[in-house]
Amino acid sequence: MAPIHRLTHMAGQTLFSIVYSLISTGLVLVAATIAFRLDLSHANLPGAVVVMPAGSLAFIGIGIVGSILPLLFPERGAQMTHVIIAVLLLISGVYYPVDVLPPILQKLSVLSPATYVLEGVRAALLENAGMSTLMASIIPALIIGIIAIPLGLQAFALAERYAKRAGKLHRNG
Repeated sequence: MAPIHRLTHMAGQTLFSIVYSLISTGLVLVAATIAFRLDLSHANLPGAVVVMPAGSLAFIGIGIVGSILPLLFPERGAQMTHVIIAVLLLISGVYYPVDVLPPILQKLSVLSPATYVLEGVRAALLENAGMSTLMASIIPALIIGIIAIPLGLQAFALAERYAKRAGKLHRNG
């Protein structure tokens, strides 16, 4: 509805989301440090901050792909995106370390940007890992993002054309 290009709108919302998530994550980290008396004096905070935007690029691509579901399935598409989130959380090592997952899930974990973000941020905060060590998490996340964003935009354009032809964009009420 806005008189701007879709890419401008999506880029603006994405940049806002990245900045917002970095600020809110920082506030949670400060609150947790105070509440639990955590010692982060030996943590590589700048390294953790570098890992997060690198991983965000990959999540942007996955988010674009996920945004296709509400476009194609207006009534239940938003709920279907929760499946994507659940799978990413399952295979990325959020709940359990990746090495204790079944072998098939361990193989799938290399496709999840959350795996690399978690490894990188944990290494930076808990082990004071330097940038050379963090590059093992940053580079795969960037590669996933470089692949996922153009593919996501292309898939979204195809889904949008289909939705227009099929009349799925019409809303009542």
